[in-house]
Amino acid sequence: MTEHLWFLSPLFTGIFVTLGVIVFFQILVRSIISRSGNISETINYLTGRLAIFSVCYFSILGIYFEFVVAREGHDLAFVNFRLLLLFYVTIYLGKRSSAVIVLMSFLARIILWGFTAGTIYFFTMTAIIYLLTLLLVSIVRKWQLPQIFLIGSLDVILGVLWLVFNYLQLPYFGAVTWKITLFNIFSFVVMNAVLEFGISHLNHENDYLTLLSRQATTDPLTKLNKYLSFKNDLETQVSAFQHTKHALTMLALDIDYFKRVNDDHGHLTGNEILQAVGKILVDESEKMPNAKVYRVGGEEFNIIMPNTDLPEAAKFSYHLQNRIRETTFPTNHLKLQITVSMGVAKLGPNDVTSNLFYERTDRMLYHSKGQGRDQVTIENEK
Repeated sequence: MTEHLWFLSPLFTGIFVTLGVIVFFQILVRSIISRSGNISETINYLTGRLAIFSVCYFSILGIYFEFVVAREGHDLAFVNFRLLLLFYVTIYLGKRSSAVIVLMSFLARIILWGFTAGTIYFFTMTAIIYLLTLLLVSIVRKWQLPQIFLIGSLDVILGVLWLVFNYLQLPYFGAVTWKITLFNIFSFVVMNAVLEFGISHLNHENDYLTLLSRQATTDPLTKLNKYLSFKNDLETQVSAFQHTKHALTMLALDIDYFKRVNDDHGHLTGNEILQAVGKILVDESEKMPNAKVYRVGGEEFNIIMPNTDLPEAAKFSYHLQNRIRETTFPTNHLKLQITVSMGVAKLGPNDVTSNLFYERTDRMLYHSKGQGRDQVTIENEK
C-alpha cells in the first residue's frame, strides 16, 4: 500500500510539527533565561517574563491556526492541533495565561469570520472543552493522580468530539466521514502521547540543567553565589556601568587567620564560621540597593554594589567590619570572635576589563592584610 493510504505522511507531519512547536518554545525560553543571567533559577512559566512570553508565543500560534482555518473555509483544518494547543496551555500555563490565549483565539475568530453560526459553535465548543480541561487538571492535582490519567482523559474527550462531528455533519465543518473520524482519533492519540513524552523529557532536562547550573554557581555551604557566577555578574555590571555616570563599587573581604580556626578547632567549626559570616554579609547587603554577595574562595567573599559611590561603600564596609568583630560565634560548644580584612574600590575610566577592576579591589584587600589585618583599605584612602 502507498504511504498516503497508510496516512503516514500526515501523521508524521503532525508529530514533527507538534514537537517542533514545543522544542522551539523551549529553545527561546532557555535563551531568555541565559540572557537574564538566572540560569540556576527554576523555570516558572506562571509569573514574570516567562509568563508574558508564553502567552505571546502561544497566542500567536493560536491566531495562526485561526488564520489557516479561515483560509481553508471550514473548521476541519487543524482541529487536532488547535485542541492540543488548548489542552496543553491549560495544563502547563495555568488558568490566567491559558484564558488570555483562548481569548486571543476568540478575537482572531471574530475578526476573520465575523459572528457566524460557525463562530458561535466554535466559542461554545472551545469554552466547554476549556472548562472541562480545567476541571480534569484540578482533579488530577487534588487527588495526585498519575499524569497518564489526564492524558487518557484528553484522548476520550477528543474521541467523543470527533464522533459528534461525524454524527451531526455540521455544514461549516464539511463532510466528516468514518475514515476521517477514525484517522483523526488515532492521530490525536499518537500526537498526544508523543507530545506528553516530549514535554516531560524536556522538563526533566530543564530541571537537570538547572541543578547543574545551581551546583556550578551556588556554594552548597553558605548558599552564596560562587566564583563563576561572580565573574559573569561582574563582567555584566562593568559593561553596564562603564559608559554611565553611575557608580559601581566592589568590596573584597577575607576572614583573618582562618587557617588557625581550622587547625585549632576543626573544619566543622570553620564551616560554621563561614556560614555565619555569609549570613551576616547577606543581611547587611540587603540594606544596600542591588548589592550582591559572593563566596569567591575558601574564606574570601566579594560584594558588588551597583549605584553606590565610594564614600557610601566605605561607610558600609566599616559598619560591616564592626558588626563581624563584635559578633560572638557560638560553634561546637565554643564562643569565638573573629576579624576580617577588607578592600574597597570603585570602577574607573581605566578599567577597560572587569579583571582590572577585580585586581585593584584585591590589591586593596591585600594592603589591609599587609597592614596587620582587621583593616579596611579604601581606594585612594591610605
